[in-house]
Amino acid sequence: MTNKKKQLMVAFGMPFIICVLILIGNGVYPFGKQCILHMDMYHQYCPFFIEFLDKLKSGGSLMYSWNIGLGSDFVSLFAYYLASPFNWLLVICPKDFVIEFMTILIVLKISFSGMSFFYFLREHFKIEKDFTAAYIFSLGYAFCGFVATYSWDIMWMDCIALAPLIILGLERLVKEGKPALYYITLSISILANYYMSMLICIFLVFYFVALFFQQKGGKLKAFIRFSVYSLLAGGTGVILMLPEMKVLSYSGSSGMSFPKKMEWYFNIVAELSRLCVSAEVYEGNDHWPNLYSGCFVLLLVVFYVFNKEINWKKKLSRIGMLAFFIVSFANNYLDFIWHGLHFPDSLPARQSFLFSFVMLVVAYDTYIHRKGVRIRYMVLSIILVIGMLVASYKKMDHTITEPLCFLVTGIFVAGYGALFILLKLKAVTSKKIITELMYVVMIAEIFVNMAVTGFGTTSRVNYLKYQEDYEELLEIAQNDSGENEFYRVENIERQTKNDAPKYGYKSATQFSSLMNINTSHFYQKFYMEGGKNYYCYNGATPITSAMLSVKYMISDDPHGESDIWTKVGESNNQYLYRNKYTLPMGYMVNDAFIQSFESFTLNKVMGINSIGYFLGAEQETLSRVEPNQVNKEGSTVIRFDKDGHYYANYTNCGADSLTFSFNNGSDWKYGKTTHKYLFDMGYHRAGESVEISNSKMETIHFDVYCLNINAVEKAYSKLSQQTMKMEEYSDTHMKGNIDVKEPGRLILSIESQEGWSLLVDGREQDITTFADTFISVDLDEGKHEIELRYVTPGLKEGAIFSGACVGIFIVLMLIRKLRATKNEAQED
Repeated sequence: MTNKKKQLMVAFGMPFIICVLILIGNGVYPFGKQCILHMDMYHQYCPFFIEFLDKLKSGGSLMYSWNIGLGSDFVSLFAYYLASPFNWLLVICPKDFVIEFMTILIVLKISFSGMSFFYFLREHFKIEKDFTAAYIFSLGYAFCGFVATYSWDIMWMDCIALAPLIILGLERLVKEGKPALYYITLSISILANYYMSMLICIFLVFYFVALFFQQKGGKLKAFIRFSVYSLLAGGTGVILMLPEMKVLSYSGSSGMSFPKKMEWYFNIVAELSRLCVSAEVYEGNDHWPNLYSGCFVLLLVVFYVFNKEINWKKKLSRIGMLAFFIVSFANNYLDFIWHGLHFPDSLPARQSFLFSFVMLVVAYDTYIHRKGVRIRYMVLSIILVIGMLVASYKKMDHTITEPLCFLVTGIFVAGYGALFILLKLKAVTSKKIITELMYVVMIAEIFVNMAVTGFGTTSRVNYLKYQEDYEELLEIAQNDSGENEFYRVENIERQTKNDAPKYGYKSATQFSSLMNINTSHFYQKFYMEGGKNYYCYNGATPITSAMLSVKYMISDDPHGESDIWTKVGESNNQYLYRNKYTLPMGYMVNDAFIQSFESFTLNKVMGINSIGYFLGAEQETLSRVEPNQVNKEGSTVIRFDKDGHYYANYTNCGADSLTFSFNNGSDWKYGKTTHKYLFDMGYHRAGESVEISNSKMETIHFDVYCLNINAVEKAYSKLSQQTMKMEEYSDTHMKGNIDVKEPGRLILSIESQEGWSLLVDGREQDITTFADTFISVDLDEGKHEIELRYVTPGLKEGAIFSGACVGIFIVLMLIRKLRATKNEAQED
């Protein structure tokens, strides 16, 4: 192995070893019972990884999945969440160890980030000896504030690792006319995750401008090369970006509106506190960035300004970049532009890894040219940094950055300053010892900061505890249902809104940035749970449940049988219930039913009742009742006057979870209750009661409704008269038949969006959309064959375009090689 390869292995190995030590210390499996599933990694990424694994091993289509919500395009979901080249290694991973697979990938990507930054430093600064400092600075990039905060966001980490190589590739493109590294790394980054690549591309424009003005000659050629190869790299990613953009157009993220008024999120002096060591990571909606790069970096950046060995043009461009970043984090206009003409929904300042990149490059430049800083300027720099910390302490909200962080940072800065001054003193003979001591302190600081702020954990045991039980219950459901029957399953005690891909069943719940927003609006109309990037079965009544083809319910309540649900199986303490009111995927409705949706009232309970009336019910589906209700701080007790199935809603509630405790000892916990949906309280006999408790000790009054089973029977009877019988179905194709006695419209519980084609009796039909949500088609009287096919929209066109870009790049590289060969021949 050559020395250069050994250097890269050291740069990779240092963060790798530190990651492993932190994971061991945090008790992460197999060193304990914890795992690093955090936020969206817990709720989205792990379930999506499991779904991807199932498709790879079962040979299922990578175009569509029925296990994600009511059905989702899988190519776009792959492009958004799963496109890392490493993820294909899932095929060799046992299903029980997907969490560990993801953990290993995160550790590898952090380690690659350190290695790629080291490679950048080595090539950019032409380092030929004394690589220790470069190793430490690369460690600073691998464990910067962004990584400590967002390393769980596994789909972003490829781009963090590739960014130094892309930037080095840009330098080679501009200065040497060599495009290969730039095109290849940027293309891979865009394919791996277009979103973070977009931030990198914005940065590349600024970096190119800086290089452009530093270039002494060939500026026009440099501009042309930058434009051509940037466009080719972007075009190479179109194979995934085009389908993704088409599907995103149906999501809550579609559309853009530039902010009308400039705002400043926070005082910039206060913002600088986010540079402190051990500052708690921030992931909320108040826009605070995570800027930690090392206390020694803070000091060296100020040294940089006073360094007489560094060209003023270089100083101006780099300090200008840093200042621009600082302003961008605080200004809503710049924040909006940086994030692709959208405001991030929590997880703020996603470009902060690029800020850390510039900070560390500037700091390293100062370090290797530290002889250019005089002692008096070192002293001045120490005073300035400590002064900045004091000013920031006075301005900062100490719930965001704790006071201790300022003190510890100040001690580190003073200590580093003293060591740098000692190295400048000619009388000091033990400079090697001082340097080594400083290196040890630098590594310790970075290590401790990552250990304190990174790799948050949760219980692995709790996340996986129902796996075997659910598999058994789903097998019971499969045996209980008819052959080729399409049905959905729901879960009262779901851990995530993506339990369906996690456990492998079809459901009516989803949490995804690619979710169809029209479905969420439909759910909200019916008093179900819905938002910008999620919709959930919570709040469903028997008719809406039937329309969504939900046939089974999994629950840990052994007393869940009622006038709606029948118990059909159990496994340990988990139970399977069959819905008495369910519809197959396709059912016919008349014009009156369609008109009822067009005239839907703003009062959601009245709207639910009006649907029942249009379906022939002669009574309200939900009748308002006035049971005995006792409201006090932290809990509400409701005592029922008669037998019935009850629902409730509230007028005002600030608590984000409510626990319903019943006489039979069962507890039902509803989360995200501020989303305001209808609470199903189940069946109760006269004299029974329920206690509803909240952790915020609020006094909450509930409106209570009793379900009228006669109304449900009438409505269900009407909907179930003409239904489609499924003959066969797969991920992307389904076929069925229906005998239409009364002309009307066939509604399918499939989200209506581009990609679906529908054939009736072998002839393709124009798809109409019911309630802005579902695929539907008008049918005449008679027997009809119904067939649906799905092809990811834009995939074919994107593949052709990307293939053309790759082809052009290859041709350009061949032309370059031919010219180089010709020039060599002429020189000989």
